[in-house]
Amino acid sequence: MKKTNLLKIWNNKEKILEGIKNSVFTSESVEQISDARMSICNKCPYIDKKGKSCLMPGTQPCCSLCGCNLKWKTRSLSSACDDDRWDALTDEETEDQVKSNLNLEY
Repeated sequence: MKKTNLLKIWNNKEKILEGIKNSVFTSESVEQISDARMSICNKCPYIDKKGKSCLMPGTQPCCSLCGCNLKWKTRSLSSACDDDRWDALTDEETEDQVKSNLNLEY
């Protein structure tokens, strides 16, 4: 794995962990958001279903612009599409406040 990939992953670790958490501990509302986002991604010319541009090998489908695993990115409510096809639904500051109030650490 390239150093630049590791740096990108490190810089986005909170969003990645949010997507993983929302993939494991599912809720109907997050799944509906993810489904809507994935329907947009599936029509996007930047979707990589073979995994050639994924930051982490074997995590396709991913976005060829950012390299993110779409299963996790579409479930990260604080993430936005790098091509402005869908927006973040919360900012990181608000998300941090919610986590703090709930005593969640991840």
